[in-house]
Amino acid sequence: MRARRRPSRARCARSDLDDAARPFADLYVACDEDDYLLVAEGPSGAELVEHVRRHAVDLDVTLDDLTPTHGFVSLNGPYAWELLAAVTSPDVIGLPYLGFFHEGRFTCFRGGRTGEYGYDLLVARGELASVRAALIEAGVQFDLREVGLEAIDLCALENGFFNVHRDGLAGLTPIELQLQWRLSYHRTYPGSAALVARRGIATQRTVMMASREPIDRDAGVELAGERVGSIINVGKSPVRDEWLALAVVERDVAHPGIAFTIGGVQVNSISSPAINNRSAYVDPQRHSYHTRDRDTFPPLVRS
Repeated sequence: MRARRRPSRARCARSDLDDAARPFADLYVACDEDDYLLVAEGPSGAELVEHVRRHAVDLDVTLDDLTPTHGFVSLNGPYAWELLAAVTSPDVIGLPYLGFFHEGRFTCFRGGRTGEYGYDLLVARGELASVRAALIEAGVQFDLREVGLEAIDLCALENGFFNVHRDGLAGLTPIELQLQWRLSYHRTYPGSAALVARRGIATQRTVMMASREPIDRDAGVELAGERVGSIINVGKSPVRDEWLALAVVERDVAHPGIAFTIGGVQVNSISSPAINNRSAYVDPQRHSYHTRDRDTFPPLVRS
């Protein structure tokens, strides 16, 4: 969505709540000269426009829903920057996290939720086929593979990234979801009053869990025979060869290193992220996909 109003120094950010302080959208807010580009996961384009319009009653603003005219192509991986540079310019290597630029064929947002270098390309629908074709052609030398949202969701779980399509459906606030770092308690915005009220009474927090056995999403989380929480997201990690779950449990036991029981299966709470991604160590100034075998990196799973 594009919103036009007076210029501002606002930088790229991610945050949006409903009036009950529950996550409404996983949002990028990008200041683009006289416009703001709002890139959201969760609501539809029409729902986002209506949400902004309802809360912008005192502003002179024009809202344009780009959903009918544009689509997204995303690149994720420790060398995604190298592929993107091959179809644009080496300057892309210097794009900071949560930055964006216009390329002519598309607008590129550096974000991602896989724990790796991630780039989301906003492309006019008439150009989608040609942009995809260019990426696929250049991607041959990088062993590019096409995946769906299910794979991205699993990567988000492995890396402790908030997933509005799953974690966001649990009816929790950023307090329970461990997302307070995205918020300010010194400003007024939709949901801020409810958030302050919730802060004084919230008794649960999310924690990541792992097990060699399948985890029943519908079973309660138990500790010493007592129910202490529930599962809000679960998936099988091929990297760890384990089942991972995001659970919301009582705050005093929301720590790594605790043995819980879920549906009769023992699970252990672990530190997030569950894997040690390559992007934490790959340096675009020194590394390359084509010379990766000469480089030494820590193991993907910490001992």
